[in-house]
Amino acid sequence: QTVEMGYGRPRAPRAAWLACGTVLASLLGILATSSKSLPLATGVGISRRPLMRPPATLAGGSRRGYSFRSRCVSEPVAEKTVEEVVPVKGEGKEFDPGDPWTIPESFPKTQRTFQCFDKGEEYSGDKLAICADGLVPGASLHLSHWSNNLTPRQLYSDLSTEIALRFIKTKASRAEEWDSSVVCNNHFDTDGVCSAYILLNPAKGWEHRRILVDAAAVGDFDEWPRMDENGLKLHGAIMALADTVSGAKEKYNLVLSKMTDLIENIDSHRDLWGPFMTVVEEGIDNFDTYVNASPDQVYVDNSIAVIRLPFGVKPPVGSVRHKKFGFAVDRYLVGEEKEEGSEIYKWTYEMIGHAWAPVIQRPKMKKPFLEKMIKTMTEFTGTEWIADESGLTTLMTSKDYIDMDFEDVVLKLVECDNTLRTLEVLERTTENRDVRDDLLSGDALKRDKSKVRY
Repeated sequence: QTVEMGYGRPRAPRAAWLACGTVLASLLGILATSSKSLPLATGVGISRRPLMRPPATLAGGSRRGYSFRSRCVSEPVAEKTVEEVVPVKGEGKEFDPGDPWTIPESFPKTQRTFQCFDKGEEYSGDKLAICADGLVPGASLHLSHWSNNLTPRQLYSDLSTEIALRFIKTKASRAEEWDSSVVCNNHFDTDGVCSAYILLNPAKGWEHRRILVDAAAVGDFDEWPRMDENGLKLHGAIMALADTVSGAKEKYNLVLSKMTDLIENIDSHRDLWGPFMTVVEEGIDNFDTYVNASPDQVYVDNSIAVIRLPFGVKPPVGSVRHKKFGFAVDRYLVGEEKEEGSEIYKWTYEMIGHAWAPVIQRPKMKKPFLEKMIKTMTEFTGTEWIADESGLTTLMTSKDYIDMDFEDVVLKLVECDNTLRTLEVLERTTENRDVRDDLLSGDALKRDKSKVRY
């Protein structure tokens, strides 16, 4: 029997679909009962690897990308993922995180202490040291998302605050040697403060984990997490309080002593976060005002957010841009007008806020062939463009104002960016062609995959 649907095409009756579903369910049941005996290479069964891991270059070995294997829902994933966990070495000490996905019933008070070091200074104490954010030479364990970290892959996440939360969930973190360790850092920022607070106050840190992670995302990645203002307020309060003293050590001592009060009574600390939130609100108002006045002031072209700033309008802070665009873009091209009505702009080209960090949850960003882009834009505009040397998110800027039609500059840069992205893909495809052919022929395991780029 058939039922005519739409353009006269026959459709199977509901009974036939139900029969197919019954057969499929039976097959899945068979696979679930036999999944333990199937090799991982088939893609069926329980994955023995952690659900998430950072690029292998951060935890030893060659960068191999990420595999997402199917997992049977009939068995708890956490019980199986820890069976073959291998301890990852830090600087001279092995740390076995055990099962980082099980939340303990309670978080006992810890004996850890905090110590701030100058940049380049090495830890040489008798106790084990945990580097919370940043990289301190001599630390026994890294809980950091900084490049070149040795954070255990079972604990890794995009923010050091998230890594610290994963650490305090492990049984190993409550062992005597780690419970009495020294928490250290060598720079002051919100993510570092939140990480240290969690390690020094596990119970409070876990209780307030949401606002702590949000504040860290504001400070390190210029985000507006979950469209909630509390993370922005805490970040603003932390930085304002820190500005009342000088020196990273003094900032940590002051802020860590006030953190619990700041978190639990954030709305009563308007005197601290008020100025920062005023800048944020002004950015939102300016955005809405001049965008509504002229829709071509802000638009997206080839994953690039183009922002035209009329004279006198300050560039919006990163959190405002994130609220407007989210992860729909990965780069920003901002033109600031020289004088009112002049139509002469100075340009800044930058990446999204998390682009500097080795992330595993957010979209990964890769810098373009910057030298080629700088050369092209310099020749096209007749004004020198220079690369930013900070190593963070700004890619390049025009050295001076450019007297050229706004759209012409935008179109040229977008065209150049698109071409270079394509060239990059082609280059990697050509470089991996022999490996790709081996994959098709089934001989990939015979090759040295450490030379493959992903």
